[in-house]
Amino acid sequence: MAVSFFLTSFLLSIMALSISLNFRISKFLNLSLGGIFASGAYIAYFHQNPAIPASLGFITGFILAFYILKVCKSVIEATIVSLGIGLLIERALEIVHRGSYYYIIHSNNSHLVILLGALLFIAIVFAYLSPIGLKLKYIESDIELAEMYGVNTERFVLIVTSLTTSAVMLSGFFYAEKLAISPAIGFGYLISGIIVSAISAQLNLKGLTHYTLVFILSFLFTALTGVLV
Repeated sequence: MAVSFFLTSFLLSIMALSISLNFRISKFLNLSLGGIFASGAYIAYFHQNPAIPASLGFITGFILAFYILKVCKSVIEATIVSLGIGLLIERALEIVHRGSYYYIIHSNNSHLVILLGALLFIAIVFAYLSPIGLKLKYIESDIELAEMYGVNTERFVLIVTSLTTSAVMLSGFFYAEKLAISPAIGFGYLISGIIVSAISAQLNLKGLTHYTLVFILSFLFTALTGVLV
């Protein structure tokens, strides 16, 4: 029971931290992460190499960020684009697999979700305590002001979106053995992650303090309500 709680909590923390990073640094609500999570789970059923979801997630995130930077004119447009991509992924999975459910047996990789969640949080800690932490805070507060100070904001948007998309797809890959794999399995984790991120945002905290709160609230949310489905 305790192991299941920690697995779910770290999984939710990955989703909530990724949502917060995308919104605060990349400046859009990334609604594609539900479909990204599901695609990672399907990859786990057919292939056991984690390099596949890691690299595919990074490329997907990079393409999404690049398109948003070059085409979208507002947060709303970028969010709608990400929603469209998420729905497109889910629809493609449904068409290819004809709504079938898959189960993974004889695999024991789910514990790596804990390692992945811990590494993501540690990476955020190091980033905000390093010299680039000040640049990240500038982008969080005002992206236009950050550009005036000479911060290459597009580079940060590309890196953050790519890495978080990769982390979410990997989390789906590692956690797949605990689920009945279907195109919509990422929806509950996405919604729960948005709720955790939104609650944390209400306190108007900045930088590392905000992400620490997101990490802690992921555990509290799991303990009190579990993941919404």
